[in-house]
Amino acid sequence: MVKTIVAEDSLQDKLTSLAKNGAFQIGLLIGQCSPEKDFIAHLAPTPTLDEGDLSSEEDEALPKADQIRSKAPDSIAKIVDGVIAQHTRQVVRMLPGGLDIIGIYVVTPQSDFNSSANQSKLRSILGAVHRTASKILIGTVEVNAEKCILHICTQTLKIVCKSQEVSTTAPSVMSTADLKFQRGGVRWQQLSYKYNINLNFWLPKDKSPQSLYKMVLTYIKPWADSVSDSLILIDSELPNDGDLLDPDAEEKPTKKKGGRGVMELTPPKVFNVEILDCCSPLAASNGKIESSGSLRLIGELAGLAFVHSKATAGEARAAVLVDLVRSVVSRWEMHCDSLIEEPPSHLIGPIIHEPPRRVFLEGGGLPVSLCDYLFPGDTSADACQSAQELLGVKVRDEHVDDTLETFKEVETMEEGLPGEEENLEHDGIRSGYTSCPISYVVLAVVVGVVGLGLSYVTIQGEKMVT
Repeated sequence: MVKTIVAEDSLQDKLTSLAKNGAFQIGLLIGQCSPEKDFIAHLAPTPTLDEGDLSSEEDEALPKADQIRSKAPDSIAKIVDGVIAQHTRQVVRMLPGGLDIIGIYVVTPQSDFNSSANQSKLRSILGAVHRTASKILIGTVEVNAEKCILHICTQTLKIVCKSQEVSTTAPSVMSTADLKFQRGGVRWQQLSYKYNINLNFWLPKDKSPQSLYKMVLTYIKPWADSVSDSLILIDSELPNDGDLLDPDAEEKPTKKKGGRGVMELTPPKVFNVEILDCCSPLAASNGKIESSGSLRLIGELAGLAFVHSKATAGEARAAVLVDLVRSVVSRWEMHCDSLIEEPPSHLIGPIIHEPPRRVFLEGGGLPVSLCDYLFPGDTSADACQSAQELLGVKVRDEHVDDTLETFKEVETMEEGLPGEEENLEHDGIRSGYTSCPISYVVLAVVVGVVGLGLSYVTIQGEKMVT
């Protein structure tokens, strides 16, 4: 069956303009997959990344030769897979639920695209994009493994779309997809939610061969698995998964006078979502164990998801769950990235760190919102800069909504924390106070926060903080 890809026809004009420019370019296709067709919402050109932009937490670390290679490629053969993967990693964090990286686009002569070696290279790049985009969901959601390659020839200006299955071990043949540019593109529907998270992780006393980053991800995954079974109400109702989210939705784009494909952006219809789950704190399952500290994630998260106009309630729920898991894991990854130059701490006892909070960006010619995460001291201008550098989208400061998540005062968070003299026993977990490795305390404290509004993390050397 031929895969159908739908895009706003203004993107056709943009692709043609890139081809006329004649310069080589590669970037990510941002859009949405559905059972019947895929939708392209935006083209995000891959920037040239320097060595300092690459994360130390990547499982597939780049070879040294690739890390220092910051010159922009001028052909498919000179593309560094790891640079595309890192771009994917950063862009996925900025996408609301429902939107994903559905493939790549490349602007290059036909001969460069048709080379068998370069076709193999493109398959390798698609595989790296798929693995990187899937990693943030920690195996809780099945990600569509059929990706697209959009090619624009700089000589003939011809645009073709290929489809490639990337999950199989044996390379499959690229098949031609049916690419349709249409006025109005996709009419989107928005799902807004807030979610109260309250999780406790007990850190083992024995040294683990895993980094704290990977260890806590193994603790987050059971929560992510359980939240997938939650009841999700849409406008206070519980529609069947097969029901249309909006039975009255009709695609009636409004065309401006003059200019093919230049459309007025119709605001998405907004649905309010409630996620009902127990969100139980996680603790040791059996017996009493000694631990080196506790890490607590607590607060209220704000989220958004977008689905196409003919989406079902099941697709809407899946988009919300993807957004929630991405939000939690993204903050954890960002804390790990921030630890690279974190100086050792001499402090013993509970330590509080403020997490990055989520902000939402509108405008920039996009029909949907984007998101970003700001640490204390960051401003809306930083979010606008990220949108420009990673997505090629110009957003003004006044279009950044930073009101949905706020920090709680540190003095308020410190109230009620136990003193160093106390020995606590909680849910079968025994802990007495002794000093634990300073580097481990610093890691656990800095990395651990993900909640917002009331968010904080506390850890105390071999003492449980409740």
